[in-house]
Amino acid sequence: MAAAALLLALSSCGAGGGRAAQSEVQLRLDGPTAFEVLGPEGGPFTASRFSLRLVNDGKQTVEWNAEPKHEWITLSAATGTLEPGANTVMEIALDALRANALPLGVHESLISIHEKTIRSSSSGGERARIVREAAGGGERYVGDIDITLRVIDNGWTRFVESRDTRKVYVSESLGRDTNDGLSPSTPKRTIAAGKALMRQGYPDWLLLRRGDTWYESIGQWTRSGRSTAEPILISSYGEAPERPALRTGSSSGIWAVANTGGTPPSLDHVAIVGLDFHAHTYSGSGDPAGVSWLVASRDLLVEDCRIDGYQINVSLPGHGGRKSQVKIRRNVITSAYATSGTVGHGIYMANCDDVLIEENVIDHNGWNPAVSGAIPTVFRHGIYIQGGSGTCTDVTVRRNIIANSASHGLQLRPGGVCEENLFLRNSIALLLGGGNEPNPGGVAVDCINNVILDGKDIDEGNRRGWGIQIENVNSGSVRGNIVANRAGGTSPMPMEFDGEAGIGIFDLAFESNVVYNWGGTLRVIGNDTQIARVRFFRNTFDNTRSTDQLLYHNSSLSVALCRAGGNRFFSAQPNLSSWLRVGTQSMSVASWAALMSDTTSYAGPDLYVDPGRTIATYDQQIGGAGSLDTFLFEARQQSKANWRSELTAAEVNSYIREGFFER
Repeated sequence: MAAAALLLALSSCGAGGGRAAQSEVQLRLDGPTAFEVLGPEGGPFTASRFSLRLVNDGKQTVEWNAEPKHEWITLSAATGTLEPGANTVMEIALDALRANALPLGVHESLISIHEKTIRSSSSGGERARIVREAAGGGERYVGDIDITLRVIDNGWTRFVESRDTRKVYVSESLGRDTNDGLSPSTPKRTIAAGKALMRQGYPDWLLLRRGDTWYESIGQWTRSGRSTAEPILISSYGEAPERPALRTGSSSGIWAVANTGGTPPSLDHVAIVGLDFHAHTYSGSGDPAGVSWLVASRDLLVEDCRIDGYQINVSLPGHGGRKSQVKIRRNVITSAYATSGTVGHGIYMANCDDVLIEENVIDHNGWNPAVSGAIPTVFRHGIYIQGGSGTCTDVTVRRNIIANSASHGLQLRPGGVCEENLFLRNSIALLLGGGNEPNPGGVAVDCINNVILDGKDIDEGNRRGWGIQIENVNSGSVRGNIVANRAGGTSPMPMEFDGEAGIGIFDLAFESNVVYNWGGTLRVIGNDTQIARVRFFRNTFDNTRSTDQLLYHNSSLSVALCRAGGNRFFSAQPNLSSWLRVGTQSMSVASWAALMSDTTSYAGPDLYVDPGRTIATYDQQIGGAGSLDTFLFEARQQSKANWRSELTAAEVNSYIREGFFER
């Protein structure tokens, strides 16, 4: 289901359009005759109707006709008759169903306008049309209305109904359960009544009215769709900008449980899109989840949802069987918490394969200062991807905003791809590999172009302010990441290579990373049996805010098995011979480099254009008050109906990265 969009705008051309009109033509096209169509794919389209006036400037009556080239164009009238001096308005619109089905690309079409002269005579005192013939013979070409339809990728998943799709409408404000539920004018009232009409194995759609509020869960889900291209869809309808709101008390929002309530052995091809789940009476008692999937499944999509205030907001544990083709995209996932145990995560996953977590806002998960006992602990995270016996595979975490997590922003224990994410004020931004049950043989990682800003402590007994932890890695790259401008966290550490966990760390390219004004020391822990073939190239280790040593190896044995080149170091420590340490010996950059036959790493100040950029300066630039909190308040409003690119990780990361361009 390729994501695409249709947005709508108008561009005006001169009247007459298209090819030159002949001198004997009487009709004039009054208004724009060229239109460019863009807008959210699948509708509702904005300004999806436009009009053109036909004016008869001649002295004879004319019959006109308009012929669209393609069926995705509809007309209010395709023929008509105009007396001399008269005019009419032709309304032009898109056929939403057909336009929605068009593939990505540019689609050109037109509406051709022709006319015929109608000569009339009087009979019996009554004017009657008795002769129909065109001056000069037949129809005359008047002009074209040109239409360009651009179907562009805007990142949202595309849903196209099938011929046998059953659409079930539910409205708390307008519905009745005695209605058939099969049209917007006859909706059911309760979600349970609408859900009862969904069929197993069909591409049916359960649609909740936007702007309505239910004090009801969707409950246990037991129906599969037909295929990846024809999923069963739980979503919304209507024009209101607000998602349908489900206030689920202390219960889960939607759940699936293996071997109960008629659930099939595998629950497949399910899309949960555009809903607002909130556990409005949960206060730490019970174990609700916004979305809970305890069943084997293929092809689960959670997109454009707001999920707030559950014990775990999105829970896909190992129970019930393996889950594959899991996509969690463009959601706002906030304020999960617990008062006991090792739960309280924004997203938790185990036994999942082919996972994509993309472009979500994941904020303040793992703790709730307003609830007694809902404190941050080392066990509560923004995203927790399990390794070991419950390991996940083929995981990609991309372009998310991950902020204010109790402990880790992201635990990527099974390895995978972590790219272009924005980490804001987490206690520990990121764990690659590792965990209390490391995967045998290690994991492969690609950690690319992430931005980590600020940090915090977990609590008084667990002081943090850490960037990236790397453990139990057998291969991969950590490249192009920025760890910069920490304001919080009283035990800072920008990065740690922990070779004492799992198999150690091997065959890792650590390249083109920037550590800037973070404080603390980048630590490389492990001997020659635990760390080898790590390549340190073209990195920056720059700290003008403290005299902490920039880089520490606890063993000279591992240093000899690594390689380095082109790295730059700078510190507020005036003694250059104390900037780095290997074992118990402090040393200069040149001495450290010599251990790896490196002749190109050096000590020197930065030449960056604006390295002090933070999320506060970004927020101010886009019109905010200039703080992390005001930025996150706006980011939490993201939805398909209100998507602002300036509130995405991609835009913020670009701004921060531009500050590290060299003068």
